[in-house]
Amino acid sequence: MRRERGLPPGGLPVHDGAVGLTAVEAALTGTALGSLATFSSAWYIQRATSRREHESRVWERRRGVYDEAVIVMHRIGHLRDEVEESGRFPEREPGDPDPLGDMPALVARMDIYGTDELLEACERVSEALDGWNTAWGAWRTQRETNPRRSASDPRWVRFLDCVRVSREAESRVIGLLRADVHVEPPPGWWKVRERHAWRRRRGIGN
Repeated sequence: MRRERGLPPGGLPVHDGAVGLTAVEAALTGTALGSLATFSSAWYIQRATSRREHESRVWERRRGVYDEAVIVMHRIGHLRDEVEESGRFPEREPGDPDPLGDMPALVARMDIYGTDELLEACERVSEALDGWNTAWGAWRTQRETNPRRSASDPRWVRFLDCVRVSREAESRVIGLLRADVHVEPPPGWWKVRERHAWRRRRGIGN
């Protein structure tokens, strides 16, 4: 049988470029790519949704700890003010909150949900609380003389110094809580400045 000109011995045409896809192959490839794109989009959306839900749950728990911190700070301050004013601890009824006992639990929760700065500040509040409580006990139980709420009594002066440290520590915690919860938006002039910088980078008019 005579060989056709331009055909190899096997009779198949030689292509200079890539072999083209048939209609069926193109359809199958398009379907596969579409399915892959759909799967990828669904995966990314699900991942983003899960991340947002996780962050929302963490923030809800953190907000609960922050609320507890504010309440404990106020209870400690109220108790300390009463002791400073009267020289004695007030009587507690069964079921009344115990600020002295609430602080360790708060520090433990802050270790999980709070920032490092807040945790350190709460630990200082706990140390200051122990400090003025111990100083009050030393003043109350002194045997050399009767306890006096006076500048002439060095143990009372020591108690007042510890009270001052305690107030400063509690104020630090409250300030950090406010800063973490109430994030200030950037000022208006900064937004205008950023917009002008963006326009200049792209060669847009003023």
